[in-house]
Amino acid sequence: MLFCKNITKSFGYQTLFEEASFQLNLGERIGIVGRNGSGKSTLFRLILGEETIDDGEISYPENYRIGALDQQLVFRTDSILAEVAQSLPVEAEHDSWKAEKLLSGLGFSTDDFARPPQQFSGGFQIRVKLAQLLLSEPNLLLLDEPTNYLDIIAIRWMERFLKSWKNEIICISHDQSFLERITTHTLAVHRKKFKKIKGSPAKCYAQIDKEEVLHERTRLNQQKETQKQEKFINEFRSGARSAGLVQSRIKMLEKKKPSEALPPIPPIRFQFRESSFTGAKVIDAHNLSFGYEKGTDLLKKISFEVLLGDKIGIIGANGKGKTTLLHVLNQNLIVQSGTLKIHKNTQMGYMGQSNVDRLSPNKTILEEFQSLPDINEQAARNVAGNLLFSGDLSHKPIRVLSGGEKARVNLGKVLLTSVNCLLLDEPTNHLDYQSSEAFIQATQGFGGAIVFVSHNEEFLKAVAQKLIVFDGDEVFFYLDNYETFLRERGFQSEQEEKQKSLQIQEIKHHSVLRENKKERDRILRPLKRNFERIEKQILQIEAAQKDNVSEFKRAERQGNRLLIETLGIKYQALQKELETQWEQWNALAEEIQKLEGASSPLAGEE
Repeated sequence: MLFCKNITKSFGYQTLFEEASFQLNLGERIGIVGRNGSGKSTLFRLILGEETIDDGEISYPENYRIGALDQQLVFRTDSILAEVAQSLPVEAEHDSWKAEKLLSGLGFSTDDFARPPQQFSGGFQIRVKLAQLLLSEPNLLLLDEPTNYLDIIAIRWMERFLKSWKNEIICISHDQSFLERITTHTLAVHRKKFKKIKGSPAKCYAQIDKEEVLHERTRLNQQKETQKQEKFINEFRSGARSAGLVQSRIKMLEKKKPSEALPPIPPIRFQFRESSFTGAKVIDAHNLSFGYEKGTDLLKKISFEVLLGDKIGIIGANGKGKTTLLHVLNQNLIVQSGTLKIHKNTQMGYMGQSNVDRLSPNKTILEEFQSLPDINEQAARNVAGNLLFSGDLSHKPIRVLSGGEKARVNLGKVLLTSVNCLLLDEPTNHLDYQSSEAFIQATQGFGGAIVFVSHNEEFLKAVAQKLIVFDGDEVFFYLDNYETFLRERGFQSEQEEKQKSLQIQEIKHHSVLRENKKERDRILRPLKRNFERIEKQILQIEAAQKDNVSEFKRAERQGNRLLIETLGIKYQALQKELETQWEQWNALAEEIQKLEGASSPLAGEE
């Protein structure tokens, strides 16, 4: 439990919180939302005692432990076991088994324990930090943008982990869908106050909007009533008979504290400058391959086409080549093999994560915008205003901007460029909830093509119509949206994790069965039903393969190269799924035989 009561915090002339209060109750998981610069991370530092409050009180019960997940992936030892064991208290420094148990639970094998943290992906490095944090057994987890630098597979794992967490969580994240899935409540930092409700960020902001509309309606009604009373007072002030009524109404007006109009909060606006396009394909890629070192290809024979209006999301684990593919499409890198055809009328707009580092630190926001070709001061001011850099704010030097502000400047340069094809690398990173919502609407309304890398599932679900998927050692073009991909295929690592979990459950069940005949007979039934289900799936896959071969032959006759490649990829996926189903069939058949002591896996139930 945590109590923030009437806290006030200012930095110079900027007040972040003014007599703001909220309470965290047992078992609650709160997602914090608010505009960039509203004080979300400052609130964490106040809770941790890293900053002091100007007024008010932050309190929690005695022995209530608070742990914060460090965003900086810095490691001090040469093995993950030693790294995690650092969190053991002095009196328990020899209890390394606790660290081993935690690491095993987070998906590390015994062989991994001696490996340096730097050898693992960002997602597994976050797991090391989590293990380190959990070893201290905190009552409250503070998570500040925990999905930063994680790929989509690691983010989905973290969601599953946090949903199973039994104690309290307070989490800051720009990813709305992530917050919706892991939290029970939302806390909005709004107008220097805290607004906490049960439910999602969308529900919280809808409630805030409703209350502000009601406030304005009440204020106008009060204003009308005040004018009515003032009119009565002015008309009857001189009359002796009405003197008592006049005085009572004067006193009533003096007691009433008039409601003040809420200052307007300017909305952020994204509006792309679309250029015309005449042609069939914006981009045509065939068998693209690229590697920074000889013999280590990041891109391996990728084929796809980009049509006008296409919205294509690039998804998968980090380090597999997603950003590299964007560089290739932007012709920053030259492919080693294959063909890349960019239509002569294609006008690219590229926004990469490294573009922020290329901003000139000594230029102002306006000067940075005006450094683009053919951009006058008025056009620069218009975009600056739309991105909440109006007036004097547009003269701020780049070097003093926050990460979120630099991201907006980066986006502004794209908005000022006339384009019909956008290449975007993590475009919603550092954008707050409202900015992200506005950006989604702008991309949905853009008439040109968009190819983007994103780990933000809300953005993927809202925008992506097709996918380029990096999954394990595979990379393929998927001709449907993200939700369909998750439902019909999913990521290989998640399937393996699920299968491993099922196998562990089966082993536990079967050890009991051998000792208990009734229990054995009870669990034999679902095993047999599962066996029959797998047999049906095998028949369906074989039928799908047969249809695939027929379509493949037809595509060969038509000379449809892209369809041939797509069908080939689909056939390989079907074959892989068929092999998986046969492995499960054999495993189940063997297990049923052992349990029944019969020669046939299809022996009848008792």
